[in-house]
Amino acid sequence: MDGSKSDERCNAGRRSVIGVIGPARAEYPASAGLVARLERDAEAVGRLLAEAGAVVMTGGTDGVMEASSRGAKLAGGLTLGTPGRVAGSSNRFVDIEILTPVDVGDFLFAGCWTCNAFIVFPGGAGTLAELCLAYRLKKPVVIMQGYDQSYDRLVGGFLDNGKSVKVLGASSPKEAVANALRAAQDINRPGEL
Repeated sequence: MDGSKSDERCNAGRRSVIGVIGPARAEYPASAGLVARLERDAEAVGRLLAEAGAVVMTGGTDGVMEASSRGAKLAGGLTLGTPGRVAGSSNRFVDIEILTPVDVGDFLFAGCWTCNAFIVFPGGAGTLAELCLAYRLKKPVVIMQGYDQSYDRLVGGFLDNGKSVKVLGASSPKEAVANALRAAQDINRPGEL
């Protein structure tokens, strides 16, 4: 039997793993209205991803990570989290903890290599580092627009002269999920990346 045909059949039913990245609660914006929208949109992204059959992967702690995991769980989805090296430190909506020997930046290692695409809620330096590594790995990135102008300016362009993957944008959870799933499908083929 041809190995590549066997690989294609094994991968045919594989679910996309979509990373949802964004600020922890301590990094939330000062505006209560923006925080409420952020939580609502992150939960909707998790729910819509689960309803589409995708696995939701986050850093596993609070803030956007908890809201998107909560949305996925309430819709019956599967969630993964990378809280660091301490078992049981994920939020209560994480099904599977992926522990790493790194306390800061664990999602950079486990998440960026695992996920097929990313939905980004603008945040601090950690969120930006994850976005940059995903880009460097040629993974599709969808930025939720309307939260931070510095992130919004990235939409439709590239992060460097290598122009490896165009940064996508979305103005709603529905659009973000559709863009991420479509982009993940395009790269989620055996032998690519």
